[in-house]
Amino acid sequence: MLIELSLLMWLVVILAAFFCGILHGATGMAGGLVMTAILTQIIGIKAAIPVMTVGLILSQISRAYLYWVNADWQIVKRVLLSGLPTLILGSYVFSLLSPLTITAIFLTFLIFSLPVKYYARNKNIKTSPKVLSVASVFWGALAGNVIGPSFFLAPFVLGIGISRLTFVGTMAMITTVMNFTKIVVFSSTAMMTPNLLILGIIVGMLMMPGNWIGKVILHKIDDKMHLFLIDFLTILVIINFIYLLYSGLR
Repeated sequence: MLIELSLLMWLVVILAAFFCGILHGATGMAGGLVMTAILTQIIGIKAAIPVMTVGLILSQISRAYLYWVNADWQIVKRVLLSGLPTLILGSYVFSLLSPLTITAIFLTFLIFSLPVKYYARNKNIKTSPKVLSVASVFWGALAGNVIGPSFFLAPFVLGIGISRLTFVGTMAMITTVMNFTKIVVFSSTAMMTPNLLILGIIVGMLMMPGNWIGKVILHKIDDKMHLFLIDFLTILVIINFIYLLYSGLR
């Protein structure tokens, strides 16, 4: 896989990974989704998700270090205890799906994430511990099949009543454990090859310095701008996967 990338494609990967690292640090979740969309255009979605699973662990370790003191550990514990069993099951199911099916699942998930988020914001939903646990079960199933399941989980975590800094720190801890678990499952199947592992490490290392810049940006923007950036990037990624699905069906 690595030797098949041209010099131009390597340049695209390097620049995109650094830029997406900035997005990841500034938004808490959108960077990985955007990088997955870019890699899908280069190596296909079936390979892009294992690569980004590895890459995001490195990126998230740096974010976890940056926002360690901001994390809400009670939320982290509740989400992982409820979501890890379905995450493991979802990751195994993912290894059995075709690229076109994965694209359709990814697209459906992203499209439905928008009205869910807007409903949660407009209704000012307050999340109880029990509701968060139930939402985490569904989040785990999604997390096994897509990159960016935080878009589903985010309204429920924010509904607890936390700041954007606490949100970013909490999600960094949750997603680090999530992606490590996915790597273990993928490694037990034929999905995680040595070449994809190496490419994932490269992408993750390139994203890490961008996280530091993203942290500076996060401290300078308000909550409204933070939400706008996430929604805008989500729409761009939806357009990308509509194109991929259309191309695959032709």
